[in-house]
Amino acid sequence: MPLRSVEPIITRQALTRVSLAYRNVNFVADKLFPIIEGANKETKVLKYNKAPWFRDEAGVRSEGGVAPRADMTVTSVDFDPINYSISTAITDELREQSKIMGNLPVQPEIDAQIFMANKLDLKKEVRASSILHSTNWSSVGVGGEDAAGAWGHATAANDTFLADMRTGHDTIINNTGYKPNKLFLSYHAASKLRIAPALLAYIYPQGFTPSMFVSAAQLAVLADVEEVIIGSAIKNTDEETVADSSSTMVQVWGTSGSETKGVGFLFYAPSTPRTLEPSAGYQYRKTQSNGLGRKGTEWREPERHQDAYDMQEDTDIAATGTDLGYMWKDTATT
Repeated sequence: MPLRSVEPIITRQALTRVSLAYRNVNFVADKLFPIIEGANKETKVLKYNKAPWFRDEAGVRSEGGVAPRADMTVTSVDFDPINYSISTAITDELREQSKIMGNLPVQPEIDAQIFMANKLDLKKEVRASSILHSTNWSSVGVGGEDAAGAWGHATAANDTFLADMRTGHDTIINNTGYKPNKLFLSYHAASKLRIAPALLAYIYPQGFTPSMFVSAAQLAVLADVEEVIIGSAIKNTDEETVADSSSTMVQVWGTSGSETKGVGFLFYAPSTPRTLEPSAGYQYRKTQSNGLGRKGTEWREPERHQDAYDMQEDTDIAATGTDLGYMWKDTATT
């Protein structure tokens, strides 16, 4: 008896648990600039001047005498959170179609929240990158020291990554007393270091093959930091259109926001902000009326037969300790 063909009995419909969406999934701005949660629109973060804390001023007090006097001088860093927001809409047609069994595998309300949160995160990533590139870290110049494409050089003897790490560590420690604990790399900088012959030789002294690579954890050990952070976010520079099919993608963390020559940033930042704790940078966020850092609202637009949603947060990002960071540019190529 011939086998019956199953083709006619297969119902062709959308999978009920599968949908497709392109989006950034690796945002790192909060790791570079830890969030200080606040409660008002404008605030000052008090900053003790560095010099008094490192003066050797304690001395012997004679009988009946007074102790040597040392003064703590204080400045402040002004934060002025700005409201950033985004809105979107769900049409009645989309909502109804999403309820049909086997049709459109989407969850409009949930997807809208994810979409708007992604927009705010991307904006924060762009702002953090701008601050990173426009700051003169450790007085090496705005944009960072030119690494001349030598990180991960094909000739191990010409690779300057480890020597540059020592320079960065020494500079920050000598100027602040703090040991840098994090290394940020743009995607292209990290990608080249993964196959760097000089680094592979340290990890595999008995020899290595083309299939071997340097992991982020191994790179952290070689760089003598607790964490390696890789920035890989991209953004579309094309304007929105009806078809919305055009995409010109650029690297958010690249030099000048678009180039792919490679960026490295060695710095100190606490895992969570606390008193008497410096950081290369901080991010201040106003507390919304719902008690959280972000707030969402919704309303009906009857003339358009749709529900509108928005999401907002008030944030400011600032470089608060330029001597706690050391930056390089053009690490992968010149």
